[in-house]
Amino acid sequence: MAQTKFYTGDNLTRKRWAKDLFRVILDDMEYKSMVGTSNTSAVQVRTELPKGAGDRITFGIRRPLTGAGIVGDQTWEGNEEKLSFKDFNMTVEELGHGVEVGGEMEAQRVPYNLVEEGRDALRDWWGQHLSDHMFAHFCGDTTYKVNGVVFAQAPTDPDSGHQMFMNGAASEAALVAGDQLDLGFLDAMKQRAEAPEPALNQDIMRAFIIGGKKFYRVVLHDYAYDNLRRSFNAGDYGDMLRAAKELKQPDVDFVYNGMMVSKSTRIRTTRTISGNQKIYRNILFGPQALCVAWGGAGKSTGTVMNLVVKQKDYDRLTTMFGGGIFGFKKTNFDGKDYGIIVGSSAAEPLSA
Repeated sequence: MAQTKFYTGDNLTRKRWAKDLFRVILDDMEYKSMVGTSNTSAVQVRTELPKGAGDRITFGIRRPLTGAGIVGDQTWEGNEEKLSFKDFNMTVEELGHGVEVGGEMEAQRVPYNLVEEGRDALRDWWGQHLSDHMFAHFCGDTTYKVNGVVFAQAPTDPDSGHQMFMNGAASEAALVAGDQLDLGFLDAMKQRAEAPEPALNQDIMRAFIIGGKKFYRVVLHDYAYDNLRRSFNAGDYGDMLRAAKELKQPDVDFVYNGMMVSKSTRIRTTRTISGNQKIYRNILFGPQALCVAWGGAGKSTGTVMNLVVKQKDYDRLTTMFGGGIFGFKKTNFDGKDYGIIVGSSAAEPLSA
């Protein structure tokens, strides 16, 4: 049987694979349903192809209308409310990873195409890393680094108006083992989003509109989720599961009080109380909570990912490199987060 070979000089094939890699890694991200180009997406994608590594990208995000409206015979003309946009800027940086997929001898020893396996391995790697980037910024993990360095821009802590602590604790340092998340805390987080106290001087947080109703997304750490679930009776939990099924939204485990709740082990922990008891930054968010911007990484400005395949050691071995120029950033104006509230609470693994 003839051995399929991949020729490095085939530019069309490289470009096609690079575009395919970009498409599939977005599909491989955890909670890919939250990522999209629309301003109704939780993580809005901006593609700025002329931009390169280290460049800053600036774009506008529309603020909510605040006018009271026009009633009856009141004059319409001249009383229109002007659209208000806030400039939002972020930095993109280059990240890549390479694999050696072997040579002709290795290819003859295994019943599969090593080059395709190398491409799939890069796909898996990118999907995992993009998911890590996303949750680091969601949770405000200021310690997050890539290979020991800050990537593009460091995640930022939530501001005081957009972070809440279980049982009214003054800070994460004041939380104790008994401060485990409950439904009342989720209610309080939602209330902070849709009806913030006047003293906080912050905007009402946009919600997702589904079937004419408002919803927020909630992601809990697995431990917080399981601790909470154990507090439900079977009937209530069944109702929540059915509500999620009826809503027909992907990546939603149950629905409670206008909140679509799910879980992830990528929710960040900030400190250990003792043993397996830790503090986790659970999140509630609406549209445009985060932005991810992609620059142009390929040989042409029409390619977001760059895939390089080359031979070495007298063409005996094949190596592959998949790279991209991008950056995540939490949407923030005037020092205040725009679309996310962090709820810090204690949690621990379930005991038998």
